[in-house]
Amino acid sequence: MQVAIYDDRLEVTSPGGLYNGLTFEEALQGHSKLRNRTIANVFSQIGLIEAWGTGLRRIQNAAREYGLPEVEFIEMPETFRVNLFRKPLLAGTAHDTSDVSANVGDNVGEVSENDGDVKAKIIKLITDNNKASAASIAKSMSVAQRTAERYIRELREEGVLIRHGSARGGYWEVKNKL
Repeated sequence: MQVAIYDDRLEVTSPGGLYNGLTFEEALQGHSKLRNRTIANVFSQIGLIEAWGTGLRRIQNAAREYGLPEVEFIEMPETFRVNLFRKPLLAGTAHDTSDVSANVGDNVGEVSENDGDVKAKIIKLITDNNKASAASIAKSMSVAQRTAERYIRELREEGVLIRHGSARGGYWEVKNKL
């Protein structure tokens, strides 16, 4: 199985396609054919499977429940893909948060300030410790490491930060303050 995350969707691709001649329509109606009966039985006994043949409908229902766009199921030769789309933020704006509660950042440990404030905090952390890693910055700011890496990348692209040396033995230089 391959999982790919994009700005607008999550793609889950299963090599091998639907099993043993099962069509998408049959699968959506609840028909199932097991590839490995032993694994399926073990998963059922430990509660990881609620019922046979309900997965595709449950994916669709969950997307509707969360107000997400319609799930896309794609059958290809020897491959089956499910695309789960994000809820659009607002027409064409990547940073609009008007439809998100004010305290979401507090609930999930992500940043709730504007980009400039976050970048200023990163610059302060790097000024205090020019060998700081993205992981340590993320921990100090209570955000995901990927979030810290994204802001660091933006600061590098803006010419504010310069990295000297290797990822492990190098250090940061703050070139321009915001």
